[in-house]
Order: sequence, then structure tokens, then C-alpha cells
Amino acid sequence: MSAVTQLPEGSGIQSAERVLAILGEIGAAPSGATAHELAGRLGLTLSTTYRLLKTLERQDFVSRQAIDHRYILGRTVDTLGRALRYQLVATESVRATLRTVHDAVHAPAYLTVFRGEDIAVAHIEDSPEHPRIGQLHVGFAEASHATAFGKLMLAAMDDASLARFLERHNPRALTTHSATDAAKLREQLDEVRAQQIAVEVEEYTPLLACIAAPVRARGGKVIGAVSVSVSAADFSRRSGELEKAVRRGAWHVSAQVE
Repeated sequence: MSAVTQLPEGSGIQSAERVLAILGEIGAAPSGATAHELAGRLGLTLSTTYRLLKTLERQDFVSRQAIDHRYILGRTVDTLGRALRYQLVATESVRATLRTVHDAVHAPAYLTVFRGEDIAVAHIEDSPEHPRIGQLHVGFAEASHATAFGKLMLAAMDDASLARFLERHNPRALTTHSATDAAKLREQLDEVRAQQIAVEVEEYTPLLACIAAPVRARGGKVIGAVSVSVSAADFSRRSGELEKAVRRGAWHVSAQVE
């Protein structure tokens, strides 16, 4: 940002332009900025600057530091940034790949994306005949041990990162089949690493099964998963077919990731 950007107070300048300019200035400053600094840089009155900052603060776009009264970017900006990254992964060609998986196995197909310890569903291909999972009753971070794509994320962690994760997110039973013992879970993750496939049968939701294959960035890092969900009974009949479909789908998605 330039040292001073004049934003006239006249009616021709919309509040949205001022708000965006404030966000830009705060984002460009490593330690944030005070209201006085923002007013000076943008050529606004102090009262207008405070009014716009209050609006941004109410929506959690900015946060005011108690000690030095500097404004920094808020959680809403972080949420939007993560949403953008997920959208950039779920391109039109990636969505077409998931549609192919859905059509091949007649089951909902999911693309999940990993960012640190965070899991987000970037895209779902389903249909009225084969709808998506409806009972997303637990946050994915708390259910990573009980979901196929969550196990892929955990399996990609090194030992220290996995230990910290399990300490922060103590695995709890979501069903009678959920693995909550750390030693048993580590055995499962060793198998996931060896097979490069993850399965859960009635661990997240009764009567439901899911199988997932890893999506990798060009450098080989696991950044997400392609998965499908079916009934537990259906999975027992055609697990091989489902595995082949998610492996192929994950390979095609990986080839399209920048």
C-alpha cells in the first residue's frame, strides 16, 4: 500500500470502497494498524475510520488488540481465505472427475481438503437416488479418527504432530465401532500408510461405510481425499469396486492440482 491513499469523503465514494481499503491496509501491515494510522493513510476523518472499523469488528473482519489498540484481520477473513483455497481445488475438471466416480459406483463422491489439522468438504457429487451423508453431526477435527478421509489426514502426519493432535482432540466414541484407543488407532494408521487407502465401517455413523484415497500435491504431500459413502452392507459386497473407483478418482484429481 502507498503511504497515503486519498479517499474523498464525498457521496461519490461508497462505504464499500473505504471498507476494502481499510482491510487492505490492515492486511499489508505485519502488526496491524491503529485507527489514527488508517485515517492518515487513507485520508479519512478519524470519526469515519472508527465507524467503519466498528462495522468490520462486529462482523469479525477485524479484531482490536487490547494492549496497543491496533486492528488486525479477524477470523472471518481467515474463513474466506480458506474457502477460496478450497474453491481453487474444486475446479470444473475436478468436479467432473467426482461426477465420473459417482456415476461409476452409484454412490455420493466427496472431495475433502486438508489444511493443517482442518478438514473441509470442497465438493460433493450426489443425486436424489444416491444422496450425500446427512448426519454430519460432529466437527471433522473431532471425528478424524472415525472417518476415512480423517484417517488419511492423520496418517500423513509425523509422529510428533499426530501425538499433539490426539492430545488436543481426545478420540471419543461416535458409535460402538469407533476406535478410541490410541494404540489401536495408530495400528489403523500404519495400515493406511501401507495401503494408501482408508476405510471406516460404522465408525462415524451406524449402518454407513466410507472409503477414501489420498489426493497429493505435485511434491507428493497428501492434501486431501476422494471418497465415497455407501451402506455398510453394500460396502461388504463391493469393496473392491469402490476402492478401484476412489483410487482412480484421487489419481485424476492429484494430476489436476497445481
